[in-house]
Amino acid sequence: MVTIRAGRRKDFPRLAEIELDAFVVWAEACGVTQEPVSAPVFLLEQSLDEELLLVAEEAGRVVGFTLGLNEGGTLYIVEVDVERAAQGRGVGTSLILAMLDRGRERGFAKVALTTDRYVPFNAPFYTRLGFRILEAAETPAFLRRRLKAQIDSGLDPERRVAMLKSL
Repeated sequence: MVTIRAGRRKDFPRLAEIELDAFVVWAEACGVTQEPVSAPVFLLEQSLDEELLLVAEEAGRVVGFTLGLNEGGTLYIVEVDVERAAQGRGVGTSLILAMLDRGRERGFAKVALTTDRYVPFNAPFYTRLGFRILEAAETPAFLRRRLKAQIDSGLDPERRVAMLKSL
């Protein structure tokens, strides 16, 4: 059984392990060849300070996390990762649903993210949870900057999309 709880500073090393482990699956699905990196500590700290860092535990072991930030009044989901051994069991869904609840509790009207258009556990997954792909003209500036940085880092511009959900 998965339990979702607020992240803690002492979780940071484990979150980096999970992110690097999950990168293998994502990189293979997206055809990415770049070297894996984990979220910088300052980003984890910012998310923690904003009370938007959630972790999933199974039997007392952290197996996944989601990292959110307040981007001008919109909840931006920066990262969602589940270690390979725990994938396919609803951990990612539990994390996203908990983050949506957290967003509502904190008074956010919208939640946004960037993701891969085609991989089943990316845009199609988020679409099932009520997110929609944004057209370029309606994409907020902060998401356009995020997409540009992702594309500049080598990700395929045809595959990258911004998504939004009203809460």
